[in-house]
Amino acid sequence: MTRTLGTTGVSVPRAFLGCGTFGGIGGARHLIGRGLDRRAAFATLDAAFGLGIDVLDTAERYADGESERTIGEWLRQRSEEVTSAVRIATKVAPPVLDGVDGTPFDRAYIEKKLLTSLERLGLQRVTFYLSHAPDNRTPIEQTVEGFAAVVESGRAAHVGCCNVSAAELISALDAADRLGVPGFEWVQNSFSLLAPNDDREVRAVCRERNLGYTPFSPLAGGVLAGKYERGKPFPEGTRMALRPENHGDLMTDKMHDALDRLRDAAAARGVSCAGLALAWVIAHPACTAPIIGPSRTTPHLGHVAEALKLELKPEAQASLAAWFKAAGA
Repeated sequence: MTRTLGTTGVSVPRAFLGCGTFGGIGGARHLIGRGLDRRAAFATLDAAFGLGIDVLDTAERYADGESERTIGEWLRQRSEEVTSAVRIATKVAPPVLDGVDGTPFDRAYIEKKLLTSLERLGLQRVTFYLSHAPDNRTPIEQTVEGFAAVVESGRAAHVGCCNVSAAELISALDAADRLGVPGFEWVQNSFSLLAPNDDREVRAVCRERNLGYTPFSPLAGGVLAGKYERGKPFPEGTRMALRPENHGDLMTDKMHDALDRLRDAAAARGVSCAGLALAWVIAHPACTAPIIGPSRTTPHLGHVAEALKLELKPEAQASLAAWFKAAGA
């Protein structure tokens, strides 16, 4: 089963494989080497393809380029049957995120970074290219023109954006309309059962403008996988132990109560917590396809296979969301 990604007209699977743990943990330089090594990454890529997940989501800044290099090497070692089916989504962040102050997030920068990504991936073009975050120091017209240019050059087929507010998204879409150039066709923001009401305004814009919505962190850094127990420290090497600033403040007694209910509901269905939480995101009417980021403890994506088989009725979706809303999510 596939879905159409926003205005692209492209059919995509119900989940994308997030490759932010290949060689590190996202773009955090101090965590390079703490993610999946190439052997584990290759196993994850093979498992994803076996599940019909043929869109790989990465970024130029993940592990200082190691994520893209890993994917490129995997592609070089696989058959044409695999490589011809796989679609790559990669991202470019504004210079300021990498500490490069004073450099605009414009056409020259965007094109230069895409060429770097293509070299690492061993490709001439990518299907999907995204802005990793907005840059309010650069006029939005310059950024939009930069992304339109990579579409017009043929190096990227479609462009999207990440980590945007509703106002930032509308500003970018309106700028593209004024300029008469291709605009962003889908959004990638954080969204999960842990915060079921988050991103409501952005999702409303996506619905009004017929944009796709491919949320990342559907398991909230492993919280919804049931990894973290009440009253115990975060296990060494887990996402929460490495980056507690993301969700650590939410781990209250009420949240643990909601997680206990999630465990019971998952057990009743014969699946893992992660499988049920992921199924909730997949079934959400606003979601085109979530970004599934594997960890060192789940490189073979068993929870993804569970989620893709689950069919949650609206009543079940509402009940799950209500538990976490009551917990203060």
